[in-house]
Amino acid sequence: MTDQNTPKIEPLPGSVGKVDPDAIWIEVGKVGRPHGLKGELRLQVYNLDSDVWQVGQRLRAWLPGKPAVLLELGQFRDILPMPTALFVGIDDRDVAAKLTHAVLAVDQQELPEADADEFYLHELIGATVLDDATRKPVGVVRALLETPSDVLEISLNSGEAAMIPVHAEAITEMGRQKGILVVRDIADWKDR
Repeated sequence: MTDQNTPKIEPLPGSVGKVDPDAIWIEVGKVGRPHGLKGELRLQVYNLDSDVWQVGQRLRAWLPGKPAVLLELGQFRDILPMPTALFVGIDDRDVAAKLTHAVLAVDQQELPEADADEFYLHELIGATVLDDATRKPVGVVRALLETPSDVLEISLNSGEAAMIPVHAEAITEMGRQKGILVVRDIADWKDR
């Protein structure tokens, strides 16, 4: 039984199927504001070179307080300063505007295989963190915080936490050995 005073949650537009609740969704970008009158949207993409930005790719779109929907990429244009996209079934600016600020993610199983000398940042989660000087374990990577500088959250063996940007010079080895991250001066990165 629903309360008459409870507002009905309007779902996001454009769904082309059901979102698999068991899938591991990897965030690949965010939706910006509409561009033009025919439903095109500006996108903030995390990796413009990724193969996920192909016509036909299905992406999970999610906004706080709304159920996630599965969208299909109908068109993608790599234009500066922000790429634009059309999603199947969204052909109106007002409808497209309802997706503004939605987080876009792809099913991990649909990510293209990384080359032998490459890896995805999310694969660092669970990696053992070694001290650069001693090569002894000092912690474990617990999360990847997707910010403009991508930050690794590390649980240290001491019970403390450290936050290190992925591109920090303190990281001396990353991805060279699967499941290993080597950091120097880890104490400088403790969460205080």
